[in-house]
Amino acid sequence: MKLARLTIGFALLLLFTGCALQQLPTLQDTYPKMYQNPPVSILILPPINNSTAVEAKEYFACSLAEAVGSKGYYTFPVEAVFDVLRDEGLYDTETYTPVILNNIQKYFGADAVLITTINRWDKAWLGTRGSLKIEAEFALLSTSTAEVLWNITANTQVSMESSSDNLLGAMIESAIKTAVEDYFPNSHKANLQTMDTALPWGKHHPEFGTDAGKLASPLKIVEIEIKK
Repeated sequence: MKLARLTIGFALLLLFTGCALQQLPTLQDTYPKMYQNPPVSILILPPINNSTAVEAKEYFACSLAEAVGSKGYYTFPVEAVFDVLRDEGLYDTETYTPVILNNIQKYFGADAVLITTINRWDKAWLGTRGSLKIEAEFALLSTSTAEVLWNITANTQVSMESSSDNLLGAMIESAIKTAVEDYFPNSHKANLQTMDTALPWGKHHPEFGTDAGKLASPLKIVEIEIKK
């Protein structure tokens, strides 16, 4: 009797587990517009910086071009684009209306724009360990329809530990590492991992169209961990 109950219980567990796995969303389920009419060219807009780190905006933008380009999309030269946006008074704009997006398509020929919001860039140090927490939101908008094609929130944890065996030396090393930790290397690694994890392949990549069945985050959140 016990064996029969265990067998039935195990079968039910497999059944429910199978159902749960089938219900997990794929990239195509989550971002259907990226597969129906995938963008070829993406213009990266100046990030919106809500963090306390003033320099984060510029460094974050520079690291995004490589991260997006590595997924098979054409990206426009960031500095040149930013110069034009400054001249047009759009560099610090936080709201992009359909008219503005249409003009970006008209003058740049971009299929989509990437809007990034940096909500957190916090350094912390405790004893022999330092950390950096970055929270950023990404949204890819069509320049022709103003629809959101893709969006994700990335939470990045950078851990900085001392290599010294001496307690006092470890504390000093950790404090220095935390204080001088640079923006670009961390944003570069964070953005590369975020795009690699969550952004579908673009048309310029040999694996374009092969990731439709890849599992996506149900909450559109990715957790990135970097150890240094």
